Amino acid sequence: MDFIKQFHSGWAYLTILMGVIFVVSTLVYAVSKKDTDNVIKKIGLFTTISFHVQLLVGLVYYIMRFSAFEGGNIMQSNILRLTFVEHPMMMIAAVAFMTVANAKLKRSTVVPMAVVIFAVISMICLLSRIPWGIWMG
Repeated sequence: MDFIKQFHSGWAYLTILMGVIFVVSTLVYAVSKKDTDNVIKKIGLFTTISFHVQLLVGLVYYIMRFSAFEGGNIMQSNILRLTFVEHPMMMIAAVAFMTVANAKLKRSTVVPMAVVIFAVISMICLLSRIPWGIWMG
């Protein structure tokens, strides 16, 4: 279980980095009205892959951790609610928004602003519910 936790924590850096690169690059393409090319499509693909890998590893870790946990007062504790409810739900939402952004990007000839908006919403979901105190501490 320790390997999965370490992998999930380490892969998070790559996921955040790829998300930021995706947001910035799609914003540049959308503002400059550039056509979609292989570079932006590959950035979108690798970002989506990193998000999905992070989600799958996180779900495995969640199931392993939750199965060993005796619940009952999860909603009464801020830390437990963040760890077992808010974090997983917002990460699922972040992956969904990033997947929609990549799907819209793949179908477009020019990068639309909708791709940027979905990517920004995804990053807001992601960054807002990371348990920073647990992760960095």
